[in-house]
Amino acid sequence: MTQRRLALVGAFVLTAALASAAPASAVVADVSPHCQEPGYCLFSGADFTGTRAVLPSTYGCHPVSDVGFATARSAARGFGDGTGLVLYSDTTCTTSVAVVRQEVPTTAAKSYRLLPIPA
Repeated sequence: MTQRRLALVGAFVLTAALASAAPASAVVADVSPHCQEPGYCLFSGADFTGTRAVLPSTYGCHPVSDVGFATARSAARGFGDGTGLVLYSDTTCTTSVAVVRQEVPTTAAKSYRLLPIPA
C-alpha cells in the first residue's frame, strides 16, 4: 500500500473514530480552558505556554511552521469547530503522535491535519 493510500485510510479510520467516540452533547464539555476560541490552538511551549496560535479551519495537512513556530509542544481544543485534529511528528502528516480530543499538554508536532467530523 502506498504511503498516500495508507495516510488516506488512516484519516478515514480516525474520522470514523472521532465521530463515534462521543455524542454531540459532549463537544461542549471537551472545550479546553486553554483555548477559548473556535477550533483548535497550538502552543510553542509544553503545558500550554509560549506562543499560542489559533488554527485556521482549513482541512488537510499543514506544517506547524505555517502558524509561526517550528514545533508545537502542546495543543488544546476550542469550541464549535466540527473538526478533528491530528498531530504528526513529521512535516508530511505521516507519523501520528496525538489526536486532540480536549488537551495534549506535551507533544513534539511538526505538522497537523484537520478532518471534518461526520454529522
